[in-house]
Amino acid sequence: MTNNKPPHLLFRGLLEIMDDLRRDSIKAIKDTDKKQMLGLTVRQGSAISQLKLMLEEVPEGVSLKSLAQRMQMTVPATSLLVEVLVSKGYFQRTPNPNDRRAVCITLTEKGLSIFESVYAHFHQVIDERAARLTPEELSTLASIVKKMQA
Repeated sequence: MTNNKPPHLLFRGLLEIMDDLRRDSIKAIKDTDKKQMLGLTVRQGSAISQLKLMLEEVPEGVSLKSLAQRMQMTVPATSLLVEVLVSKGYFQRTPNPNDRRAVCITLTEKGLSIFESVYAHFHQVIDERAARLTPEELSTLASIVKKMQA
């Protein structure tokens, strides 16, 4: 099958799929977690997600500068964002063992819980959609993603 669509339209289709996946996964979240999640801005939710992913590489905690770079924000703006998430109980600051002037940012149990609740549903919805693909199509998708990330 030949595709005559320009690449930007194909990518727009991928973005629409991702938006649908997010919406479908949010619908599946239990009400208590949904209330908590809806109390967050998009940027706050993104900060929780980004920090969780960064903590997989640096479990002792992430520097403010590293989080700012990952989120493509300034350090002062990220500092304010972190302050809000600390006050809401999602993030905690701990002293940096390598630099007494700096802090490490980690997720609290509450932050980890909301991440896991949201992403468990997100992964379930993705797995349901992926079940429509053949093993060969999944392999092709994996190859395309790998090339696009380079």
